[in-house]
Formats: sequence, structure tokens, C-alpha cells
Amino acid sequence: MEQLTQMELLQVEEMLRAEDLAVKKCKFYAEKCHDPGLQKIFREGADARQMHLEGLLGQLRTLNGKAH
Repeated sequence: MEQLTQMELLQVEEMLRAEDLAVKKCKFYAEKCHDPGLQKIFREGADARQMHLEGLLGQLRTLNGKAH
């Protein structure tokens, strides 16, 4: 695989921050919600976002996070 450009690296970093925030929000809403059905939806959302975050991190590690 090719190395990331500086702009691409910045975009990936922004995606990582957005996914991390989404995980935190979903977990927060799941904790504050009283409806079991909604809690389940928020937990599933947190799990999905966490998996996406880990996938992005894995791709970044594959590329060694290097820009050219």
C-alpha cells in the first residue's frame, strides 16, 4: 500500500476523533436512557462505532501512519 499524504492523514485523524466521539455519545445515552429498547440500540451503536474506530486504527497501523 502507498503512504498517506499529509492531507489524507489529517482526514483519517478527523475520522478517528469523530468515531471516538460517537462511541462516547452512544455509551452516555445508553447509560442515561431508561427504555431498555433504546438502551440496546445505543449499545449496539457504540459497538458498531467502536468496530469502525478499530478498523480505521488498523488501516492506519498498516500504513504506519506515514505521510509523504
